[in-house]
Amino acid sequence: MIPALVESLSTEQCAIYDAMQVCADQRNVNVYLVGGAVRDWLMGHPAGDLDFTVEADGIVFARALSDVHGGEVVAHERFRTATWTFNGLHTDITTARSESYPRPAALPVVAPAPIGVDLMRRDFTINAMAVRLRDGALLDPFDGQADLRRKVIRALHARSFIDDPTRILRAARYSARFGFEIEPETRVWIDAGLPWLKDLSGERVKYDIEHIFAIPKAPDALILLRAWSVFAALGIAVPEPATLLARFDAIRSHLSTWDDARIVPYGHRIAAGWGALIYNLGQMSASRWLELIPYTSEVNEAIVSLGVLSTLAASLFDGRSSHQSALLRPFSAMALLFMWLYDPAPAKRTAAFNEWHTWRGLRPLTTGDDLRARGVRPGPIYGKVLAMLRDAWLDGDVTTDDEESALLTRLLSQ
Repeated sequence: MIPALVESLSTEQCAIYDAMQVCADQRNVNVYLVGGAVRDWLMGHPAGDLDFTVEADGIVFARALSDVHGGEVVAHERFRTATWTFNGLHTDITTARSESYPRPAALPVVAPAPIGVDLMRRDFTINAMAVRLRDGALLDPFDGQADLRRKVIRALHARSFIDDPTRILRAARYSARFGFEIEPETRVWIDAGLPWLKDLSGERVKYDIEHIFAIPKAPDALILLRAWSVFAALGIAVPEPATLLARFDAIRSHLSTWDDARIVPYGHRIAAGWGALIYNLGQMSASRWLELIPYTSEVNEAIVSLGVLSTLAASLFDGRSSHQSALLRPFSAMALLFMWLYDPAPAKRTAAFNEWHTWRGLRPLTTGDDLRARGVRPGPIYGKVLAMLRDAWLDGDVTTDDEESALLTRLLSQ
């Protein structure tokens, strides 16, 4: 079993796998490859990030790896887990543990435990499998392999979504990503978890929704959540299914034509996902998202501005370019991106694209120094004259250096 699994890994992943195996042998502890990598391997998919569980202290084990091989270790003391970054890859190393929940939606209280108990704390059967590095044994206590064959998402127990309601978001993501059905009893358990969604922190909701945005079938997952009344439980309206499908199709088809470098650091796809959920849904929905989710300042600013931007009349964008640019100048690049992707009015979408890619960067050839050389005393007149020259270029009234010079002469004579 181990040779077949290792053959599915990249060269960089093999180096990490081998380092884990050697360190486990040297320290005489059991180490397991767990979760998504095992699932993906059994499905014949390339493995994503490698996650390992150690029947020992995960932080101590990660530091032992770093001492021998290098790399950086970031420890998470509360859960005795660590992330080892080596050769550009991030590897999570956890202490095998039990979890108990003091109340619904709370973070768990953990204690060291054997791997069998650790697998019981997982979200779904297809993620509750492990491969022991020492001998290649596959541990599958909940028959996750059968559920992979049946193509179903099945939770491990009735309190799963009460203990951790974020599992509802993950159920929709896995169902959409793999094309799996939700097992009927699990679907009943999802309903039991809905009342506890409101007790989650915004950071936890944000984490799982942004993971949904990252998959190709993101709208399918969001439509599932909508059908399950997840957003209603959070007190937030979201677009109709057809609108969600159209907006994520716009992301897929058109996002690459926008200028990446000038909107970072947040990133286009994730930001566009939030815009797809919020654009033109009204100030109440936007405010509710802003109250719940700890956005970066860039996204927060864009969402705040959507109430005005989305309600600008399309007729305002049939006139001169200078007038359109003046309307859009107060808005950030990210807000303009949302308008370009999602507004139903073609004239508004065109104006948003032009403002960011052309109009905003346009400057007249004349400078303040030129005005001073022409004998104009410094003051507000400088800004007015330069703005009029810029507008002339935007509107096509000026198309050459000589035409700008002639216009400047006329303006100064007035």
